[in-house]
Amino acid sequence: MDENNVEPVVNSPSVHDLIVAHQEGGRPRFEKLRSAFVENQGKIHEEYYALEFPAALLLVANSRGRWSPGSVYKTRLFYNPSYSTTEFDDAFRSARRVERKYAVLLRGRVQEILTQGIYTTGVHMLALLDAMPPPGNRSAADAERIATAANSAKKETKQIEQYAYVAAMKSALIRYLAGIFVGAVVVALCVYATVARSPALEVGSPVAVCLACGGIGAMVSVMVRITNRRKVQVGIDQGRFVTVLSGAFRAIIGAVFGAVLFTLVAGGLLPIATPPAGEKLSLFFAGLAFLAGFSERWAQDTIVRTLPGLPDAAEPRGPEPGPGKDS
Repeated sequence: MDENNVEPVVNSPSVHDLIVAHQEGGRPRFEKLRSAFVENQGKIHEEYYALEFPAALLLVANSRGRWSPGSVYKTRLFYNPSYSTTEFDDAFRSARRVERKYAVLLRGRVQEILTQGIYTTGVHMLALLDAMPPPGNRSAADAERIATAANSAKKETKQIEQYAYVAAMKSALIRYLAGIFVGAVVVALCVYATVARSPALEVGSPVAVCLACGGIGAMVSVMVRITNRRKVQVGIDQGRFVTVLSGAFRAIIGAVFGAVLFTLVAGGLLPIATPPAGEKLSLFFAGLAFLAGFSERWAQDTIVRTLPGLPDAAEPRGPEPGPGKDS
């Protein structure tokens, strides 16, 4: 082999280069190429090399980067398609698609488990092909066995994808709840600012109470949905920042609706009967603000009913969307 052609391969080998070195007698270059591969592609946790045809599957871990701790696990695959079948190719593509999709959405141990499942499925498929005769010598029974294995691999991939989807939903929900906490902090700051300006505002204290009750109502609404095991609609593909921001908006919007309903009722714009002035009046507005935060749909309908020229909000509407879709 020409020395000028060897050096680039040693510096940055591919999976195919590892396969060629692995099949050489005595494997004189394999360890050197493998070390170069690890340096450029990431640490190899598991690896499989076919014996009867050019194929290999590696499970590699790479660092996510300076600002994103932890590792991301990926598979590195190469095989000669002339030894495979259409069913096997489809199964491999399906598994790789699932892996790449959830490598972005998942982190940590869950993403590692997902990739290990994909790796195990791929190894079983390659091992079966490795045990089969060459394509021209395969019998009908061999073809049926390969097709059955490919269908089983597709089913396993679907199960892995379902597991990954549930895990991604849980991760998104956790970020959404973290966003609600951020929104609660913002609402608390608004309440504090309103109370601090109460001497200068004629209705400063009631507005502060309604802001707080509206925000609390929004948070209780999410808690009730989770406690009752109702489906919480949180997008898994909208990004971590957007998910956190959606949760923050949920609490903030609830507080705003609470304050807005107080303003509209106290100003006489909403025809809602209020109790006489006194302690009951304060409790009435606190409860009204809580309801506004608890159900944004109810608050919107209440406001829209009083606006001329707009559709009647009392008409039947679809089910109220869950957290993450309200904003």
